[in-house]
Amino acid sequence: MYNKYNIDGIVAVSPLSLSGELKDIILDQLSKDYEGIMDKDIGLILCVTDVLEHSDGEIIAGDSNVFFKVKFSVVSFMPKLHEIIRGKVSQATDFGAFINIGPFEGLCHVSQVMPDFNSYNPELPGFSAKDSNKILVVEDKVLTRIANISFKKTIADTKIGLTMRQDGLGKEEWLLMDSKSTKKKTSKRNISSKESTRKKGGKK
Repeated sequence: MYNKYNIDGIVAVSPLSLSGELKDIILDQLSKDYEGIMDKDIGLILCVTDVLEHSDGEIIAGDSNVFFKVKFSVVSFMPKLHEIIRGKVSQATDFGAFINIGPFEGLCHVSQVMPDFNSYNPELPGFSAKDSNKILVVEDKVLTRIANISFKKTIADTKIGLTMRQDGLGKEEWLLMDSKSTKKKTSKRNISSKESTRKKGGKK
């Protein structure tokens, strides 16, 4: 989930950089300091968008930098447990599908790829269902649910587990396939029910 936050902080700027519009200089330094940082409360900081307020510069003895108290805006991405989110398959392996969700990559274990029993097919490469015609390959766009998260200090170390076993998840075409399958089953039940009624009527 993408969010925008206003943050209060302090930024240290080298005196060598103090040439030009001060707000732009502070924004550039904040971008270097904060972008790409993982925060346990707001998630991954993607970009610093604006400097809302800043104080006059202060100098601390023994430090060559100039310090500014600032209030600034950032855009972050925080994956939420059980959140349903759109993604794209980036890699298929024998143990599951890696799916890009925003700036993160999550793993959907082979047992969670689809409701049907499926297996990895290296010729696709991807996954194919045993009883239906459902397949999943690299570059497919999907709707997936976040099943578990282990936050770490970096994107690479953060682990996200995904699932697509629930109804309504997975590829859009799977929904159409499930809808057609349900209609066929309903039609067969109705026909079977009518035949049973006719047989009972004949016996009478």
